[in-house]
Amino acid sequence: MKKLTTLLLLIMSTVSLYSQEKVVLSHTIKISDMIEISLALENKPYGRFHLIKIDTLTTTNYNGQILQNNFFENIFRRANVLARYNIDEHKKYRNMDIKGVIKYFKPSANEKSYFNLGKLKDLEKNMNLIDNHLTKNNSTIYFGIVDSVYIQQVFPDFKYKLSEEDDYKGIDFESYDLMYVYKSDINQDVIIAVNEDLDHGYNNLTLTDKKTNMIYKLIKLKRNMTADERDDIKIELMIENESSIERIPFDFKNVVVK
Repeated sequence: MKKLTTLLLLIMSTVSLYSQEKVVLSHTIKISDMIEISLALENKPYGRFHLIKIDTLTTTNYNGQILQNNFFENIFRRANVLARYNIDEHKKYRNMDIKGVIKYFKPSANEKSYFNLGKLKDLEKNMNLIDNHLTKNNSTIYFGIVDSVYIQQVFPDFKYKLSEEDDYKGIDFESYDLMYVYKSDINQDVIIAVNEDLDHGYNNLTLTDKKTNMIYKLIKLKRNMTADERDDIKIELMIENESSIERIPFDFKNVVVK
């Protein structure tokens, strides 16, 4: 009986260690008045949509002080995630403990967290495609393709300038290839892939409706993109749910700040 108990404890210990070893501390560096921490997964598959983000994070200095004023992007990334702390550049920071949880998101059609919406030409505009085409389980999240008339109604007086030397101007809608709106909530992220790319476009314009917290993205995908190419733009959605999430704890002791 004693041998069996010892064996069970050894197995449990091995599983726990393996779980923690999946999180890798890529670097911990001090840059002037900031400490930057980079985290990744050691055994993460290199598929298109295997995503990670920081769920919780606590960093403690060698003297027991918990670092405050931390910042990390609370969004899913493919490779690694960053956290930054504003610090007093004259103080010493060394031998830190870094502890928390990483969310590992593996979108799946079977788990209703991955949806291939198809080509842009087949999608209706100015409506919530999540409610009408995917699921009606959560009315607080949103994704829709929008046109210039819809955006002008939401932001009727919007003007902007790129530099102090420029004049204020309205939006040149003809310069963008795709316009969409989305909204996540505190428990469920909506992630958009355009032509299989999460970091899509350039010269992008992002607008936020403060009344609804809806985020509008106006995107340039390609120089001189034709109308046929726009029609063939492929849209995929990843909608976070618990069935597709794995929470992986990490606990790094006596980390040297370089």
